[in-house]
Amino acid sequence: MQRTSFSRLATCAFILVMAACGPGGSGQGDDIVDDGDARIDAPTIDAPTDAVDDATTAYPDAMPFDGNPQCDDWMCTTPVPDNCAIGTSDVCGDGLDNNCNGQVDEGCTCTAGAVQQCFQGPPGRRNQGACVDGMMTCIEGGEFDYWGPCNGGIRPGAEACDSVDNNCNGCADDDPACCVVNLECPTSMPDGDPFTPYVINGSTFYSGTVTSWQWTVTGGPCDQLFLTTTNPVRQSFTLAGQNTSTLTFTPTLSGDYTITVRITATDGTVYTCTFIVHIRGPGFRVEMCSDRSATTDIDLHVHRPETDASGWFFGAGPNTCYYGNCKGSATGANVPNWGYANSPLTECQGGPEGMSWVTLGYCRNPRLDIDSINRNGVPENINIDRPQNAKTYRVMVNFYGNSGGGAAHPLINIYCGGYLRATYGQAPDIVTGFDQSGGDSSGDMWRVVDVTPTVVAGVTTDCTLTPLHPPGQMSGYWVDTALRGY
Repeated sequence: MQRTSFSRLATCAFILVMAACGPGGSGQGDDIVDDGDARIDAPTIDAPTDAVDDATTAYPDAMPFDGNPQCDDWMCTTPVPDNCAIGTSDVCGDGLDNNCNGQVDEGCTCTAGAVQQCFQGPPGRRNQGACVDGMMTCIEGGEFDYWGPCNGGIRPGAEACDSVDNNCNGCADDDPACCVVNLECPTSMPDGDPFTPYVINGSTFYSGTVTSWQWTVTGGPCDQLFLTTTNPVRQSFTLAGQNTSTLTFTPTLSGDYTITVRITATDGTVYTCTFIVHIRGPGFRVEMCSDRSATTDIDLHVHRPETDASGWFFGAGPNTCYYGNCKGSATGANVPNWGYANSPLTECQGGPEGMSWVTLGYCRNPRLDIDSINRNGVPENINIDRPQNAKTYRVMVNFYGNSGGGAAHPLINIYCGGYLRATYGQAPDIVTGFDQSGGDSSGDMWRVVDVTPTVVAGVTTDCTLTPLHPPGQMSGYWVDTALRGY
């Protein structure tokens, strides 16, 4: 695609009818931040903080154009308001940097492990143009828990001449350097599904002659953990065609994935597009990974609501979903039958247990569709596509086997309605004392969280999360080797 100064002026003239346009900066490239998506705490006004001088903004206005004789009118006159409230405190719970001091929800209290959608940029620029929310996780801070940094997503950056509103001010390519635009990056992409190949054709972004293509994908919390703890490095997703015009990306987990393509044209010009693809599995999903996946067998369990507290393993019969009874190949009286409707094969046949589900003819609810036993960079995953509304499920992790000795640090992610709602065990709040393996008789047990889904007309929309602490305590992880009951 190519636009001359004439066509760009015509485009901006049209936009002026629909929305106000305003000046942007010059240069290239997007700032990448990273996702989750939840509102756990009710909005309140937070206490003042002395950490940052609120008299100034962390997002100064773009510099004026420098008078390029051909493009000095390449601007929009009234940008989208930034809505910065300089000198005030942030509004807790909205995931915004209301006072534009570079921090989101600073001074706000939260529940450790909770994940909240956030945007690091002027509040008025949220969801404008290229801008996409990231996520922030609540960190345990002793007397008061607090929100960590806003990671992921895409924040405002300089205009990159890519047919996208990179500075999120309401107008695309409003920069003198953008007289001719050869690139058409996407601002949004359709949602995808776990275990289903997601195909992206880069030639729709740039139609010129290309000498090389380079695609990269950044995943969620487990993939971030695996980047530094697996050898060789392994991710939960697979890629094909990384150096061709067409990328095939196959995820196994829900969540937001940041995708970047670098396109080198025959004249040496490098074009870059960065965007988010959301992978959305239905219902209530729990994923578990650890920093020692290649040397440990750590098992994920989900307990049925309103059942006896006799135990987590075979003593609990079908009331717990785990490796022993929740795979497609499982048979017998201990297979969980919680009265929930089965799901179509499309929800599970693409996973590692796929053939067993095909043989069965449907996907059970609940089910374990990924099992990991000393497998480098492989998580475990339990799904309930159709949970009960307002019923509470309990999540537990058992240290079954350890071929390398020493402690492990598991990580639990909770997804409800396809969005990350909580992360437990993520640095700096790692799990400690999880160092004794021994199966269901003496291996460490981490009781993680109680999850109560909200289901409307059969669709899971959210969930309430109650992290579990040692008896009599208000903080910390509940890791125990003696108590085997629920």
